Amino acid sequence: MSVDLYAVCPCGNGKKIKFCKCKESVDQMDKVLTMIEGGQMVPGLDRLKSILDEHPDAAWALAIRGRLLLDLREYESLSENADRFIRLQPSNPLALTQRAAALVFNQDVQGATDALLEALNESGQEVDAFLMDVALIVAMGLAQAGVILSARVYALLAISSQGYEAEQANAFLSQMDTSPGVNHLLKSIPQLIERPADVPWGERCDEAVGLLRSNRVLLAQDKFESLRRSAPGQPAILSGLLHCAVWRGNLERQTEMANQLSEVESLDAIERQRYRAIAGLLSPIGTLSINSQTVRVEFEDIDQAEMALIASDRTEQLSADRLSQIQVPEGEVRPRSAFFISDQAIDSDATDVAPADCPASLSLLTVYGRQTDRSAQAVAYDVTEDRVAEIRDVLMAAIPTGNAVLEDPQPIPMTFALDDRPIRHSQPNSMAELAKFNRDFAATHDGKRVCQLPLPILDGKSLATAADDDSLSFQRAVVVRVLEGHERIISLEQALADVYEISKVDPLPMLEPTDETVSDLLCADFFRVNPDKLSPMQLYVLASNARSTGGMTACNRFAKKLVEVATAEDAPEGDPRIAMEGYVLSMLSTAEPSESIEIGDKAIAYAKKNGLNHATILLSRLELCLSMADQDGFRQTIMDIEKDYGNDPTVMARVQQLLVQLGIIRPDGSLRQQGGAPAGGPATEFTPAAPPEQRGGGVWTPDQPNPPGPSGDEGGSKLWVPGMD
Repeated sequence: MSVDLYAVCPCGNGKKIKFCKCKESVDQMDKVLTMIEGGQMVPGLDRLKSILDEHPDAAWALAIRGRLLLDLREYESLSENADRFIRLQPSNPLALTQRAAALVFNQDVQGATDALLEALNESGQEVDAFLMDVALIVAMGLAQAGVILSARVYALLAISSQGYEAEQANAFLSQMDTSPGVNHLLKSIPQLIERPADVPWGERCDEAVGLLRSNRVLLAQDKFESLRRSAPGQPAILSGLLHCAVWRGNLERQTEMANQLSEVESLDAIERQRYRAIAGLLSPIGTLSINSQTVRVEFEDIDQAEMALIASDRTEQLSADRLSQIQVPEGEVRPRSAFFISDQAIDSDATDVAPADCPASLSLLTVYGRQTDRSAQAVAYDVTEDRVAEIRDVLMAAIPTGNAVLEDPQPIPMTFALDDRPIRHSQPNSMAELAKFNRDFAATHDGKRVCQLPLPILDGKSLATAADDDSLSFQRAVVVRVLEGHERIISLEQALADVYEISKVDPLPMLEPTDETVSDLLCADFFRVNPDKLSPMQLYVLASNARSTGGMTACNRFAKKLVEVATAEDAPEGDPRIAMEGYVLSMLSTAEPSESIEIGDKAIAYAKKNGLNHATILLSRLELCLSMADQDGFRQTIMDIEKDYGNDPTVMARVQQLLVQLGIIRPDGSLRQQGGAPAGGPATEFTPAAPPEQRGGGVWTPDQPNPPGPSGDEGGSKLWVPGMD
């Protein structure tokens, strides 16, 4: 090719080709790129190797080779390529970016963040898209390592980069935000605290903040550290250091800075509590953790032990079906039988026990026969320390000749202990009935249970036992702030009320946002927003933001208020589509599938009255009917779809795609399950239907491009439904 010697060299060092050492070989790049674009990746790598053997200074070849190695997942070769690239051009941003990618795959996430930050510093105004690709890889590595705040900033870096296609970054951030394991307090970076006016160190602090905002984090950290020595305990400086630690992926440092901010008395009490809560969430072990142990009982006669466990009024044997569903590590022997250990005597004749009075499972007990390397034994895994003695007593009462063995305690985060299940004998009449029973059980149980956990932050006490200890009032409030950010707790109104009552910690005051402040609300505050005075548009924005950050309880509250306001008889005339959006968000965020379907029916009636498209509602209702094993509802929804949208190939193709995704049909359109009915049966999980944050309805709308038909047909107008030949 004809090379423009005054063009910027593709090696990434910012020099023109005329002044770069790559000028002797860059004319061969066109042939290499043609090979890669034609899918000849391996031959392209071979060609690059030959070029580098002939021209060791061909940095452009190292740049392209690194991208190929990353795409091909040849991480060891990528690390070698990055080292060679950096030796050749130590400050080249592409070389530093390759090093960052290699360090992620070597489990050195902090080294990766430092390399990427250095690459950003060297990039200037023009940032290569490859750097953003690696920023997302770094974000994923940080999330996997549990460094949630740092994962967020690198995902947001990719999303906010001008001209970068951030679809993957958006999907990753959405997945992280909607994960039930991520506390709402970790779904936003604490804002930088402004410095006081007229302080002697103000100019230096402004310089540090400027460096931080331009992603020159290493320089900013040095300035903030210098400031902390001359002005100790200043919240603006500690806040800057916290942000530097977040960018560097340094979890220990983030915890330290958040703890120090929680001790600054000039800050608001709630702000201090939340900083301490964030510190505990970042490093829960030793703060917001509880010890758990494995309890083993060894015995000689397996048949006698099993009979004794079956006869015990504190155990419930799992059926063969449920036993087969227990996950066993590869290479391990499956248990011979399994039991739930109850927190109270089980009345096998009781058929109409209220959720609040239902026995709860303390632990799952698996029973193994004699093996070559061990005796017959019953094993209760992950028993929290407050229940170890009770579990051991139950087992020894059933198997008095056994030998109880306690393994070393292991700390687990507090919320991992909130997994009790109801033990019931009577089977529900429907999946909807089971879902409601399980939810009512959790509402009356979870708040009390979390208040029983002994926590290190409370000096080994629980919220219940520390309730009257004034010396632990701040720590009690911190634990409650954590629970207010746990979606499962705040989704159960009674559970949160129990936490407040037992801990003797007052609820946070309700917030009354204005037009100016509504957009500044954090997801951790959504649960305490009073929506009564908000406009339909503000309610829509809040509901959408709450749903995108996994705050389904707040989303449901805002969406229902939106529908109420937008459809009221005295409501000013407006766009009916915003009310329809409220219906959709309300339906998707309602915990009870049967209630979601009722909302959907009202939405369909409203849509028909106002001439609006309601395909999204029908598709959501179809998915809900399948999750509830509601065959009649499923068939009726299919008929409604065919009646209202049978001539719309886009909608019909989406239905077919949905049925494939749900496992009802194969991609070729053939039936997966004989009989043509949605699979059903008793469920044992907390929520048998898909939880609101995981429901797919409402993501696709008919005004979007056609989704690909599962069988490859362009139109997809011929729809198969269960029951058809």
